[in-house]
Amino acid sequence: MSSLSTIWPEIDRTARASGALHVGASDLSDAHAARFDEWIEGGHHATMGYLAKNRAIRSDPHTRFPWARSVVVILVPYAAERPEAPEGALSHAIARCALGDDYHEVLDRMLRAVESTIGRLAPGAKTWRYVDTGPLSDRLFAAQAGLGWIAKNSMLINEQDGSYFFIGTLLTSLENDITTVAAADRCGTCTRCIDACPTRAILPNRSVASELCISYATIEHRGPLDAELAGHLEGNAFGCDICQEVCPWNEGRPPAPHPAFVPRGEYRATPLTDLLRFSQADFSALFRRSAVKRAKLTGMQRNVEAVVKKN
Repeated sequence: MSSLSTIWPEIDRTARASGALHVGASDLSDAHAARFDEWIEGGHHATMGYLAKNRAIRSDPHTRFPWARSVVVILVPYAAERPEAPEGALSHAIARCALGDDYHEVLDRMLRAVESTIGRLAPGAKTWRYVDTGPLSDRLFAAQAGLGWIAKNSMLINEQDGSYFFIGTLLTSLENDITTVAAADRCGTCTRCIDACPTRAILPNRSVASELCISYATIEHRGPLDAELAGHLEGNAFGCDICQEVCPWNEGRPPAPHPAFVPRGEYRATPLTDLLRFSQADFSALFRRSAVKRAKLTGMQRNVEAVVKKN
């Protein structure tokens, strides 16, 4: 079987031509599997029971992917700056990662292109794509590929370009012989993200307690919001960027977002409170090919009600 290095220039070229800003390679091992177990044991996965079910795969990925030998990792930038919009506009209440198209679909297409390149140049090689959906840690693989470090808020930070990135991973059966240099941990004594989190969701071991996290509550949680947390959404109806907004590594000039992630104009033109009157057809039309669909109409209306009540 071929190694990654024999076709790496073409892998890198394909990924960048598709819109990736950084490309790297990692081994399949997970150096943080024990920390993940502790996080699960602490109940910090909240109602996301599927995460607990996948613990064995996280500890030993070869139990599901016995053929895998390497991971190709891509970082794709999304908009780091919010567009100007009237007060009360929907665009002010949605996390930057959801202001454009659904990243799952966009990055999957990009990984398919890389997959095609590998298939053409290394016939017989096996691959498997993941975009924030698998039992493995995309941030850890990105860090092991030398593309950044995992910060105190658990986000991946690239020293040159900050943290407003999506991560895509492609498992391959090719041997990983790509030399990488680990990124230095530049968080230092800074605690801006920890101090700024209104719900104190950021834990000391660089993980996040989902049960306290605004992003989890407004996207993944089903049913009524915890009353205490609902009072601290800070205007967020889908996701949250607070810990990234205060990070000094995001203060520089951000990279241009991938064209698919340029903020949608209709979000700037739609008052947030309009969602309270939406039918399912209205919701589906406005959020077509958007990650916001994850929260569903009932979830978004619940979130908007909490935001409006607080204001």
